[in-house]
Amino acid sequence: MIRRQLWASRLSVTGLAQIDGAGIASLTQFPDSPWATRIRTASIFRHDLWLYGYLEAVDSDVAEGFATAFLAAYCTPIATSQGERWAAPLLDVFHDGSPSDGAEWRGVDDRPTHRIGSLARLIPDTYSRYVFYHYQRQAELPQSFNRRYIIGAHDATIFSYQELPAITTAPPPPMLPTHNTPHDWQAVMTEHFVPWSDTSDDQRSWRVLPCVWSFPTR
Repeated sequence: MIRRQLWASRLSVTGLAQIDGAGIASLTQFPDSPWATRIRTASIFRHDLWLYGYLEAVDSDVAEGFATAFLAAYCTPIATSQGERWAAPLLDVFHDGSPSDGAEWRGVDDRPTHRIGSLARLIPDTYSRYVFYHYQRQAELPQSFNRRYIIGAHDATIFSYQELPAITTAPPPPMLPTHNTPHDWQAVMTEHFVPWSDTSDDQRSWRVLPCVWSFPTR
């Protein structure tokens, strides 16, 4: 069983200087480490002092151990409900598909051409409504556009991960008989965001982050 995990780590000032100068040097050891047998795919994206990560691992929650092994030298611990952690787990807001949905999830040679991590900021008063709409869409319209698309929340920010080309399969039956998913989805969702002021117009809501590391590499 594949487990999908989204997490966030906070860089220290010295860690930021190190990765700006030479990248995350410790991760050059990853392909030869025991971790490479546990993780099927992984990506790390950066915004300012924050790293946002995506992992797929076999039958285990490995984000904290991964961050401890490879990122602790660059980061500061984050206070969470589980105590201080190097990798704060993101709350599941939405996933268009799941490894447990019955279809083959990822073949041996199935590698994306693009890994995209994006960051958005929610208006605090709209948080619960945003989560509600996404729960409804997930239940009413499963696998509607990209099985690998997933959103997680960390405080007032939300991070999304997706791979291109988009993977779609015949959708399973809806899990709810309701019809609460807005027809004008994009327009309704835009009302929930604090817009970015220093991005291009197409990234006012979702800021695309640079990918600083991925595994496996192409």
